[in-house]
Amino acid sequence: MSTNPKREHFIKAILSNEKLTEEEKSEIISDMMDEFRSNYPNLEHHATKQDVTETELKLTKEIENTRKEIKELDLKLTKEIENTRKEIKELDLKLTKEIKNLDLKLSKEIKEVEVRLTEKIEKIRNDTLKWTFMFWVSQMLAIGSILYKVFS
Repeated sequence: MSTNPKREHFIKAILSNEKLTEEEKSEIISDMMDEFRSNYPNLEHHATKQDVTETELKLTKEIENTRKEIKELDLKLTKEIENTRKEIKELDLKLTKEIKNLDLKLSKEIKEVEVRLTEKIEKIRNDTLKWTFMFWVSQMLAIGSILYKVFS
């Protein structure tokens, strides 16, 4: 910070003035400092060029670190997505295989049931024909007996 030549000259004039006591000199300089502080309050909170440069460097470094972290996360997520897709494909293949096995098993069971049903239906049909034949034979005998008794 450059010093003001007028202010420097004024302070030297005060200090070299022999008419003033040391106490008066101190009071004048103290008043000047108080006025300066009131005109420029909280000077310690103002950023210097060096502060701004340091902050800019820190922010640049943080931005680069954040970009690096984002890239790492992106790679990690991409890997996770690929692994998940791979697991889904494996699961899909496994389920497809299980469905085919179940389909074959069900087809086999359906054919077995069909064969058993066909056998039972055939047996029932044969039984029905046998009983029907026996019924008609017995009916014919009964009618023949009645006719024989009627005409004899």
